Parts: sequence; structure tokens; C-alpha cells
Amino acid sequence: MLTVLGSGEVAAQDFGECQRLVKDLLPVFNRSFEENNPALIREKSYQRGIRELQAAYSLYHKQAFQPSDSVQRMNNEAVILALLGNYQKALHIMEALDLNEQEPQLRYNRGLFALLSGKYDAARNDFSQAPGGTHANLNTVVSFGKQKKYSEAADFAAGNSAKNSGGKWNYNLGMVHKYSGRTEEAIEEVTTAIRQKDEMAFRLQRGDMLMRTGNEKRAVKDFEKVARTHPKAQIRYANALLSLNQFGPAKAVFSSYLETDDRTFRGDAYLGMAHSNYGLKQISEAQRYYKLASTLKRETPALQSGIANTHLSKREYQTAFTLFDRVIKKDSTYLPAYLGRAVSYYGQRKYELALKDFKKAEKALDEHNRFFADLFVTKAFSEYYLKRTSEAQDDFQKAIKLDATRYEALAGMSGIMIDQKRYSEAGTFLAKALQYEQGYDLMWSNYGNLLLHFDMYKKSYQVFKKAVSLNPSNVNAQNGWGVVLLENDQLDKSMALFDSLVREKPDLPFLHNNHGIIQAYIGNRHDQKRQVNEANARYDGAFEDFKKAMEVAPSRKFYNVNQGNVYRYLEKYDEAKLSYQTYQDKSALNNTAIMYAGQERIKDAKYYLGVALQIDSLHRVFQYNMTVLAKGKQKEMMRLVASAGENSPFSDIGIKYSRDGFVTIYLYDYEYDVLTFPGRHYMPLPVAEYNEDYFIPEYDFKLVAYEKKKSDEDKTKRVRYRSQKVKLPGSRNKSGTHCPVLF
Repeated sequence: MLTVLGSGEVAAQDFGECQRLVKDLLPVFNRSFEENNPALIREKSYQRGIRELQAAYSLYHKQAFQPSDSVQRMNNEAVILALLGNYQKALHIMEALDLNEQEPQLRYNRGLFALLSGKYDAARNDFSQAPGGTHANLNTVVSFGKQKKYSEAADFAAGNSAKNSGGKWNYNLGMVHKYSGRTEEAIEEVTTAIRQKDEMAFRLQRGDMLMRTGNEKRAVKDFEKVARTHPKAQIRYANALLSLNQFGPAKAVFSSYLETDDRTFRGDAYLGMAHSNYGLKQISEAQRYYKLASTLKRETPALQSGIANTHLSKREYQTAFTLFDRVIKKDSTYLPAYLGRAVSYYGQRKYELALKDFKKAEKALDEHNRFFADLFVTKAFSEYYLKRTSEAQDDFQKAIKLDATRYEALAGMSGIMIDQKRYSEAGTFLAKALQYEQGYDLMWSNYGNLLLHFDMYKKSYQVFKKAVSLNPSNVNAQNGWGVVLLENDQLDKSMALFDSLVREKPDLPFLHNNHGIIQAYIGNRHDQKRQVNEANARYDGAFEDFKKAMEVAPSRKFYNVNQGNVYRYLEKYDEAKLSYQTYQDKSALNNTAIMYAGQERIKDAKYYLGVALQIDSLHRVFQYNMTVLAKGKQKEMMRLVASAGENSPFSDIGIKYSRDGFVTIYLYDYEYDVLTFPGRHYMPLPVAEYNEDYFIPEYDFKLVAYEKKKSDEDKTKRVRYRSQKVKLPGSRNKSGTHCPVLF
């Protein structure tokens, strides 16, 4: 008797263990449907639980099974098969049973297997006989929804309810409303579901609907709420971040998603990674991910335009043009493609065509989206090259407003200011541009020339040095470098440089002009050493340089000022006066005053210097010369500078090599380059709405216990068949096979 009781207790305990294991497995099994993630039931922990269940049930079966338990055994095996994912086989086992109305739990289980296998009518038939406490009503709504019978689902829900569904009832009703086109009602139902239980699936669905209704910020909050704990939610969250142009965070989330085993939305993740890299200006990576996306997603305007944009960023304009043109031919309303084609035209220097496409897509040009700054730059340069200065200036300013670090726009504005002779403003714009881009030699040489305009030779020294180091073949940079070498009292180096430049580029007048200025200074140096012949030879050379410069560029009248200086050195005062009068600016007035001072015509000298000071009262040369003239110190200064050695305190080259104690002004010549930029061409595409709509059932399978045995003796009498040798409790090593008794 003690043996029988012990065996019964063990069997009961074993079935309790089986029930516990099923209870532990069901939440994961259901979560695989809640999250639409079948991979969850393939995880190691779940599979280990299944193996434990199989072992526990096998032990229970050996201890407690008797022939009258066949129906229970088949149900239990079907439950285990369903938990393993073998839905069809589970249903097949249960379909072989002739169940009556007295077995509602078994019929309900069969209905669940039918729902899993897509046999929705059969599932509802079994659900109608479900025992109390099951989720039959909830699963009935799901079965209608999966059959797309949304009206029937709504009608059924109206006449029934489901308790303790953890929000699934309201969620599924929300899905019914959504499929029926009632989005606001759907959002309300899903919100009710969230209030009952804050599940990932509910948040994702409400976020999807909010995205569709233009409430991206609210959607981000829903997605963010669950993204950290649910890998699947990452893809939604990342797409929502993309919609807000938060490319860095989006990329991090997409990357994290791609590290998971989930493949359901891999194509969307690749496209999202491509958009993210594109927004972060990582073009090669963007191109790689666009190609990956194209292997999983169908050809869409957004995808094709995305691929085309990467070609734009690599300046592959013809390829980009072909792709954009193809998109436009398929969908003439897709404005981003017009923007892309406009940039393609720009890259091919077809500025008129570019502006036509910009005009067609002007509604897509967002003046408040900083990622459109480059588009405004491209449009502005197209206008600038076509001499539409006003429109160009307006678009450059829009680009700068969107992105204050957009050096192309700043440099473009400097070009306009130079053309308008607003040199101070030009210098300000270019100085800002150089803060953000220091590798473009033309910007440096232009900035150096602006510094030359304001006689800022010391500052321009480093500027031209930088320009030459970036591009030794930049003639304008070399020209400026030669000028600052001269101003830095490196006459011989400057002379050697300009000797080389005029040989290589004899057609450039500014090189001859500046070469002549150096020769004049070297002549002054010889003059101070009383090397008259060498000085005159240099003056003659300077005269020829200025003559050549004027022959090549007769419109540059200021060359006459420099030539007048040579006439003065040669004591050809009438020719000098005529040269100065040809270009009667403040510099010519200063030099005229010096000429009269040298002739002891002090009154005339003071008059001309006075006029020069009226024009520019802060000019340091005018002030210096007026001081020397007013004090009658010119001869004393002449002796001082002539006797000065290498360590002379007169650091100003105009003072150091003065022949008469005054500073003679020479007018350097230089040219500004028209700046061109390859363009960044970043045009983020609209983020596609994320779609993943599904109903969520509740699978609450139950094992059914075998009948209790009355005694161990009864069990021995009733069990007449054993398929293998089994050592039964209390037996004495019996062996052999007993044939079953047929009834």
C-alpha cells in the first residue's frame, strides 16, 4: 500500500512539473506573436525549456499512462508539438479525434491549433464551445481579422467582450478600425490597450499610426519607450529619428538592429542605414547600404533617388542624371528627383537647365531644413555664374542662415562683395569661410589679395605662404607671395620668384607690374649705396616692366603711378607729373607731393599731401610724409635711412629704401579668382512610413492530466502491452513480452 501511494504522488508531482513548464513557455510563445518575431521560439532558453517539458512529460507518461488516457495523451503531444512550432502536425493529431461537447478544453485547444494553421472557420467553430476563463472571444476577433473580415470582427466585438486580455482585445479592435480606414478610432483603441498594459507591440502600432498622421515627435516617444528593451522596436525608432533628421542617433539604432538575428525588416534597415550615412556625409557607406537595400526592396523613387544622390556626392553627374531622369519619367510628381537632376545639370555646367529644374521643385526647397543648405549653394552659384547677382546673393544668404559653417556660401558671398568692390565685407566673409575650410588654395590667395588691398602685409605673409604650400602652381598665390617677400625685405628672393613667373606667364600684366616694383626697390637700394649705374639699370628695367604691363592691359591706368615713380627717379619730372595725372588717385597725389618736395616746392607738396589726407585721413604713409614735410626733416631722414644697416629700425620697406626720406607708394597688382566648389550635394530623402500590421491572439494551451489510478495492482492488470523491457516498480526482474488482449 505504501508503494502505491508513493507512485501516485510521484505521478501527480510529474504532471504538476509539466504544467509549470508549459506555463513558463507560453509567455515566450505568445510574445513571438505579439512581436511578430518567430525567432523567439528558436532561442536556446526556450528550446531548453521545451526539452525539459518533453523529459518531464515522458517520465509522467511512463508512470501514469493507461489505455483510457489516449485522448489526453494525443492532446498533450499536440500541445508540445505546437509549442515546438509544428502547428500543422498538432492540428492533424487533434483532427483525428472525435471530440464531443463534454470535452470543451480539448476542443478549445484544437481551435487554437486551427488558428495557428490558418483554418479560421474551424477555429471559430471550436472557440464557440470554449470553457469559461479562456480567450475564445479575443481569438475569434483575431480569426476574423486574419481573414480580412473586418465588418464581421467589429460586429462580433460589439456583442461580446474579453476580460483580462492585457490590452489585446482593444489592440485588435484598433487594428480592425485601422484596416477599415478609421485611424483616429484605431489610435484611441490602442491607447486604451496601452493603459491596460504597456506592451511593445501596442506602442509600435500607435507610433506607426502617429507617423502616418504627421505626428512624428509623438511617434518618437512611443518608439523610444520600447526601443531599448525590444530589438524589433529599434527599426521604428530609427525611422522616426530619420524623419526628424537625427541621422547620428538613427544610424546607431539601425546598426544595433542589424546586429540582431531578426531579418523581417532588414531591407528597411539597410535603406535606413543608407539614409543615415548619407545625412552624415559618409557617402561610400551610404552607397553600399543603398545597394544592399536594392537587393531586398523593390525599385521605388526614394530608393532610386537615394542611389542617384550618392553618385552626385561623388560628382558622377551623368550617372546621377540618368537615374534621376528615369525616376521623373516614371513619376513626374516626385520633386526630390527634380532637385537631384538640377544638381546633375550644375555639375555638367548646364546652369540654365539647372535653374529650370530648381524652379519646378521650388516647393520642395525647405528654407528651414539645414540639410538643404547645399542645394541653395548650388542654386546660388548657378545664378552667380549667369551674372544674376541679386538672386545669387539671396540664395547664398539662405544657405548661410541654414548653416553658418557653410563655407561655400560664405566664399560665394565674398565673390559678390569683391565684384561690388566692397572689399572689407568680402574679407569678413572669406575669413569666416577659411575657419571651416582650409584646404582650398584659391580661397587663401583671394584672402591674401584682400589683405594686400588694405596694406596688411605681415598678416598676408602667412596667408600666401599657406596658399603656395597647398598649390605651388597657383599663379595668384605666387604673385602675392612675391609681394609679401618684398615687403618683408627679401628683395632678392622676391626678384628670383618674379623672374621665374614672368618667364612662365609673360601674358599676365600684373606679373610685369610687380616685377617692375621690385626692380625699382632694388634700384633704390643701389642708389643708397651710391651705385649709380646699377641703380639706373634697375630703373630702366622697371620702366620696361611697366611699359609691358600697360601694353598688355591698357585699361589698368594705375600702372602709370608706378611708371611715374621711375620717371621721378630719372628726374624726368614732366613725364612723372603726366603719369601721375593719368591716374589721379590718393596714391598719385602722395607721390606728386614727394616729387615737389624733392624740387623744394614745399607749398605744392603740402597742398597735394593735404588733398590726399582729406581723402584718407588715417593713411599711415600720408601721415608719415606730412610729418616729415612739416618738420623739414626729409634730408635728415634721407641720410638716416641711407646709412641704416641690416638691423635698421626702419622696418617699413618704403622707409628703408627711400631715396629722399619720404615714402613712395607703389601700386601692386593682383587678380581674384572666381571660386568654384564641387558641392556636397546632400539631399536627404523623405523617410518612408514603416508598415507592419498584424493581429495578436492569445494562445493558452493546457495539458490534460491522465486519470488517477486506483492502485498499483489495477495498473498491473490493465497494462498488457509493453513495447520494450521495462523494470516496473516492485517487480522482480521480470522479462519478456505479453501480447495485448484484443476486445
